[in-house]
Formats: sequence, structure tokens, C-alpha cells
Amino acid sequence: MKAIKISLFTAALMVLMFVGCRQSTVKEAGVLYTFDLRQLADANPTLVRIDPQNTLGRPTVYLSPDAAEAELSLPIENVPWAEARYLVADVYHENRHSDMIWFRFYERADSQHVRIAGKIGLLPSLETRVVLPFSYLDGQTFFMARRPRQMKGTMPGSRMQPEQIGRVTIALEPATKEYQAGVWLSNLRLTTEEPAPLPKEVPIVDQWGQWTERDWPGKIKGEAQLNDRMRGLAESVSAAFPENWSAYGGWKEKRLAATGFFRVQKHEGRWWLVDPEGYLFFSVGMDCANPNAAGPITGMEDLFVWLPDSGSAFDPALQRRGRYRTMNFMAANLIRVFGEEWESRWQQMTRGLLVQCRFNTIGNWSDLKLVKNARLPYVWPLRGFPSTEVRLYRDFPDVFSQQYRDASERFAQQIVDFKGDPYMIGYFLANEPLWAFGDNNIAAEMLATTTSSATRQALVEWLKKQYGNDIARLSAAWRQEFPSFDALLTTAIPDAADSSPAAERDLRQFSLLMVDEYLRLPTQALRRLDPHHLNLGIRYAWISSELCYRGGDYFDVFSINSYSDQPNAQTIAEIARRSGKPVMIGEFHHGAIDRGLPSTGIRGVTSQEERGVAYRYYVEQGAALPDLVGVHYFQLNDQPVLGRFDGENYNIGLVDICNQPYPEMVQATTATNETIYEVAAGSRKPVERKPQVMPAIYF
Repeated sequence: MKAIKISLFTAALMVLMFVGCRQSTVKEAGVLYTFDLRQLADANPTLVRIDPQNTLGRPTVYLSPDAAEAELSLPIENVPWAEARYLVADVYHENRHSDMIWFRFYERADSQHVRIAGKIGLLPSLETRVVLPFSYLDGQTFFMARRPRQMKGTMPGSRMQPEQIGRVTIALEPATKEYQAGVWLSNLRLTTEEPAPLPKEVPIVDQWGQWTERDWPGKIKGEAQLNDRMRGLAESVSAAFPENWSAYGGWKEKRLAATGFFRVQKHEGRWWLVDPEGYLFFSVGMDCANPNAAGPITGMEDLFVWLPDSGSAFDPALQRRGRYRTMNFMAANLIRVFGEEWESRWQQMTRGLLVQCRFNTIGNWSDLKLVKNARLPYVWPLRGFPSTEVRLYRDFPDVFSQQYRDASERFAQQIVDFKGDPYMIGYFLANEPLWAFGDNNIAAEMLATTTSSATRQALVEWLKKQYGNDIARLSAAWRQEFPSFDALLTTAIPDAADSSPAAERDLRQFSLLMVDEYLRLPTQALRRLDPHHLNLGIRYAWISSELCYRGGDYFDVFSINSYSDQPNAQTIAEIARRSGKPVMIGEFHHGAIDRGLPSTGIRGVTSQEERGVAYRYYVEQGAALPDLVGVHYFQLNDQPVLGRFDGENYNIGLVDICNQPYPEMVQATTATNETIYEVAAGSRKPVERKPQVMPAIYF
């Protein structure tokens, strides 16, 4: 029985206390307002009920599964929303999977348009103090900072001021009732201070990093079992590429001109990568091929059965990321079995497993030692994309400044370490820039503040040319009253693009020029230092707006991440048409909840077998598209049960936390990748069987 459960006598006493007190109280510093639970239940009778006899043993409101189709509204009148700094709730649920809760903010009580919202993940059967800082309402922070027990949090939407709040709601992530049992909320309050963590809890992560709340086939139960399985894997994976593959994993059936480096060429109606020996190459890659499955432990030490002391043999598993200490159970398990040789043995095992599964590419964010020693083709993420002190919107830098030009030159220097390496396919400039999360008018966002910048100066000069240096013409077109062009340099103009169609058009057009400069300076600096390796682009999360199509003049390959049941043929064809370049998919995955993790990842299927079906369907459907030259799976390892640095805890790995391969995935990837060239060349039809899907559980 969980430590938070209480005796029947205590529960009864709590019920009596609740009957005599309509509003629960929270004894902590900085509480500005505590919501009346009875009032919430009375105002939302179809969605919530008062539930004093629950697992938590205190008065709560129960948010029912019907809330997946509706929202629990919070009162606005006589509530000090504008004075608050945090919205806080203690939340608990007993679903067999992770859950997601939304806090949605509207400008008007009758509005159906969400201005900005916070989505926060919740572990099952673990009481979580959910904290939403109101500082995030400015729209500049997309990914929330990690807090103890709280899983990944995101904040999509447009900036608003607390005094603009006209409606606030709470809702569960839409899901079928088969997977949704509702959640309990208590101590819902507004505070001016960040609340303290919850009291200690019973450990839910065992000494091998596995979830204690569930059993499953293959779960490690002892040191001897871990040792046997890890050493067995090391001895079994020593496969070589098929005979009809080149030393680089290219297809020997067709050879074009060799240059000694990877390149792209359109051949017989479809795009191909061409390997250094001239053989056609379709890239099937594995992202995050590294021995790292670390997650934060600071503030959550009570949730682990075992953590090593500093100064022990397990020091390589204890790390730090920002203000958090982290624990890497993957490394700890390797150290248990192989001691000081754990890194070299991991490299040996991983290279063998990738080749056995017929992956011909080491994907993004992989271990540099593996990349240098494996003698396999690889892609590489360049680090520290150029930035400036002034950010114009989220992570978008002041691209017309000298500081950005200088940063671009420094950024390019890192490519020197890879010059001359024939195994390097190419490099990614950046990954999923936050300014591109949504159809954002970045020039308009720049004008919403009083911050001056070189880019803002460039906008003003551009507007002068557009309007013949006539401020009256600009004022009339934008339906604004500007005293001068100089006033635009530091005057805040909220929602400038909404003032008129001309303002929207102008700011969209200048946003395109901003993105051009954003891409031009670093790519030209890189090309001067390394003319041979491919520029693989940005790896956009998705094509969210016209801005994302820029890059055809700068990239050799246009890369996107694409989480779906199959690559979107129309999107890929449109990218290739607009950019004139082939397309690579940098990430996709499918996960399930039938093993040791409670979250599927961005795409959900019903079992490990269906994960294999999903892999084969996705990759073969993609390989049949004439503009696609590669697909990379995210990722090698499962994520830790209490979440990685940002709170993701998805069952998406080829191997689990104990470095055990999932047999279903090994079988599916091997069968798929081994015949991928026949599918890409059109001599073999892609499979048609689709996986059995379930609602995705991700944050």
C-alpha cells in the first residue's frame, strides 16, 4: 500500500472536516488565493465531483474522463490573477500510463480561441505538485523548466499579460475512456512564491533504473541476470553488411561518379545520396546512439531505491545538467557488468547491433567516440547555433547585427574537426528552433517589445523604401498613428500584424528576409571552411509556416522531423519543389506501454510487435517516395522512467534501460533495412500493413 494512503479512521475524520469547511486551505508561504473546491464542483457538475474518500485521503475534486471533451472553468471575478506569479495544484491519477493536464488561458470569457496554454505531464500513481509560472505567459518560453516529479511541460501560444486573462480552464489530454480514468486535484491555488516540494514518497525506481510499479517480460530481477544478458549481447552482435552493400552501406547494384565524399544526385527520376565510392545510398539511421539514459534526481532522491555515493566506481553515471544532478542508469548497468571497460564494450556492442539491424547511418546526437571509431557513415549536429544578446522572439537572434556575423564565423570553426572524413555524410545546422513552433510572425513579435536591435533598424529602413520614406502612407496602410519612422525603433506595438492586411503582409515579408539572413551567414561561413560535406539543414519540427520553406539556396538536403504513421508524401514533394533539394527525415518513432514505461512517445501503438510493424510501414512507405533520401529513428535507448532532462519518459528505444534489445524491434528493423534499396529503387513494393495504433501519450 502506498505511503500516501491513510487509515479508514483518518479518512472518515477528513470527510467530517470537509463537510464543516467548504474551502480547503494550504499552509504555505505566498498563498494569494485558494480555490473553493465545492464551488468548482457546483459550477462544473458534469465534469467534476467532490471526492473526499480517495487515495490521497483529503478533499479533492475529481476531474472525470469527460473532461477530455470539455474544460473545467476557474472563476475570474474577485480572483487576483494579475497579482499571482504561480498557478499551483496537487494532482494524482491511477491510470496505467502517464497523463497530461492542460491549463488554458483566454482573453475573454466567451472566447473559444486559446491565447496561450500550458501542457504538463503526470506520472501514474505519484502525487505531483504541478507549478505553472505566470512568467511563461509572455510566450518566450516554449519548454518549461523541469520541476521535481513534474514531467515535461510545454507552453504553446501567443504572449499575453496577466491582466488580459478573461478565462482560465483545466482539461485532460483528449483520450478514449479505455485509457483515461480521470485525475484528482487538490490545493488548487495562486501563489506569489514557488511552493516547496511534496513530502517524501515510496521509491518507484529500482537499482537498475526500472519502474517498480509494474512487471513485464524481460524485466531484470538480479545482478546475475543482468550480467548474463549484457555479456550475451556483446558476444552475439558481430554482423557485417550484406554482400551487395558497399563498405559505406551503399548499394552495389548501381554506381555513379565517386568523389570521395557523400553527395546528392537525382538519378532516373528520384533523388539519392551517393556514397564516397559512387554507390547509391539511402540513409537508414539511429539517433542518439550513446550510452546515456540520464534523468534528474535533484529533489526526487526519495523516488529511487538506490543511488551511488560520489567517489565510487559509478561516478561516470552521476552527472550534472544545469541546476540538477542527474543519474544515468544505462551507464551504471554497463559499469556493473564491464567495470572500467564499460565504454569500449558499449561501443563494440552498439556497432554490432546497428550493423546486425542493417542501419547504415549513425544518427544525430550520437557518441563522438562511437562516431570516430565505428567506421560507419554518420551525421553530426553542430553545436551552439549562432546567437546574440538580444533575442527577437524566443530563440531568434538579432540577425542583422555584427554580433550575429561574428557568432556565425565562430560557429563554423567546429567543422574543421571533421574535414576530410569520408564517413561523415553531413551536418545539421540546428534542431527544431523554437521560433518555428507555430505559424509565428517573427517581425511582428519583434515589434511587440520596446527592445531596440539591428534587425529592427533594418526593418525600419526596409519600410522606408516600401513607403517612399512617407510615414503618413505607412500610418494609413497599417491603420496606426506613427509620428516618425524612428518611433518604430523602440515603441512597443502589440499585435502589429493584426492592425491591417498591409501590416500583416509587410511583416510576413520582412520575416522571410530575417530567416534568409539567419541561414545565409552561418552556411556561407561553413562552406568556406568545408566545401565537401553536405549541409543537411535545420531539422524543423514540422513545416509550421512559409518561413520554414526557406533554405533552398543554402542547404544540400532539406531536413525535417516527422512524427506520423508514414511520411507525408505531399509535404515532402512540396519541400522538394520549393527548395529544389532532396529531403531527409531526422526523427520519427512509435512507442507502446506494454513494457516498462508509462508513455508511448509522439506516436502510440498497442504493443512491441506493433512497434515493429510501425517501423516497417513508415520506413518502406518513405523509401518509396522519390524525393526522400533518408529516415532516422529516434532513438537507440528507452528514456528513464522519471524522465530525461526535460521530462520525457517514452518507450521508444531499440534497447531498454538495461541495454536489452527489444526482439520485436530487432526483427522488424533488420527485415526492413535489409531490403530498403529494392523499395527505394522501385523493384519491391512497400508493405501495406499498418500498425494498430492507440492514443499517443506524450508531453
